[in-house]
Amino acid sequence: MDIEEEIRSLQLDSAAEDNGVVNPDEAKPEVENDNKMEEDSREEIRKQSDKSVVVEHKGKEKETPDPEEEHDDMELDKKRHLNVVFIGHVDAGKSTTGGQILFLSGQVDDRTIQKYEKEAKDKSRESWYMAYIMDTNEEERVKGKTVEVGRAHFETETSRFTILDAPGHKSYVPNMISGASQADIGVLVISARKGEFETGYERGGQTREHVQLAKTLGVSKMLVVVNKMDEPTVNWSKERYDEIVTKMIPFLKASGYNVKKDVQFLPISGLMGTNMKTRLDKSVCSWWDGPCLFEALDSIEVPLRDPKGPFRMPIIDKFKDMGTVVMGKVESGSVREGDSLFVMPNKVPVKAVAIYIDEDRVKRAGPGENLRVRLSGIDDEDILSGFVVSSVGKFYFTAFHWILCPFLRVFKYFIP
Repeated sequence: MDIEEEIRSLQLDSAAEDNGVVNPDEAKPEVENDNKMEEDSREEIRKQSDKSVVVEHKGKEKETPDPEEEHDDMELDKKRHLNVVFIGHVDAGKSTTGGQILFLSGQVDDRTIQKYEKEAKDKSRESWYMAYIMDTNEEERVKGKTVEVGRAHFETETSRFTILDAPGHKSYVPNMISGASQADIGVLVISARKGEFETGYERGGQTREHVQLAKTLGVSKMLVVVNKMDEPTVNWSKERYDEIVTKMIPFLKASGYNVKKDVQFLPISGLMGTNMKTRLDKSVCSWWDGPCLFEALDSIEVPLRDPKGPFRMPIIDKFKDMGTVVMGKVESGSVREGDSLFVMPNKVPVKAVAIYIDEDRVKRAGPGENLRVRLSGIDDEDILSGFVVSSVGKFYFTAFHWILCPFLRVFKYFIP
């Protein structure tokens, strides 16, 4: 007990030292001041938090875009992109017309044209020099026949176009199918020269077969260009033009085309470039009041694809290049570098490592674009043409049916 009393006395002495004994009544104001300061600070914090909530709410309304996403949107919001396949009977002038388009749109310079003119003259094929722009293979230049699907690009004020120059010879129909399966628009090139139109149009001719295949493969819009109108036996004859149009309309209708909405006719000269970039001069052809080829291509309306829909890209080719690279046209949705995808129908999970449009590497690509996508997680031996690269999520079998059925309908052409 004595020890406890000593401890208490020591505590009282330390409390009274220097300051003396603290009166509890005198300490109240200080406690109240402390409480007020705490309350004031809490109110300030509340106000600041309320302001931050308002700022966040306003920010949600405006949603300041991420610079990377904004750049991606800019990539997708460029000119519309359309694939144009040139089809028709052999020697109708498809490659020449495609080459002339590239020359008129500034994709080929005069020096290159002069080089091709000299090369064609040395081979006694003076009129083939424009076709050399599209037919880059030496075998194609010697024979004067397109074998592989030529690919080139040009732009107008409102659109970007990819030209797909399909072979016209019956031996290369599988290659023509490969080109037409990627197309949004078909350009059916018909020769107005006497005898050439009839050869292509009669039963067994490639004009008929190409039209039917194009429709089967989903080419819903067709531009029928009557070529070689400057040929001496034709000389921009309205009678010859009308004769060809009159014969083609019933056949196009029978093939499933709505001639009034989905088909357009126009006369051109692919070799001379007449009625292609600029309209026909009345001194050359007095009866034609319609558009030129570039105007007709720009005016064609195709159904819009949803860039935010499920990603679907049928594979048309594959190869090895620092990994597995697949090629195809985006039918639906968008893809970004790093996206997790599936290769159907085997449901193999893959990742998009790199995306290329033409030769340019991009971070994101939308519908209608022709892509090369480098994939990780799969070997090229496990991929076949006709497989579909799909986004992760629900699998829309109706989409697979829509994409793959055209290939199945024309599968007979691939059977040896």
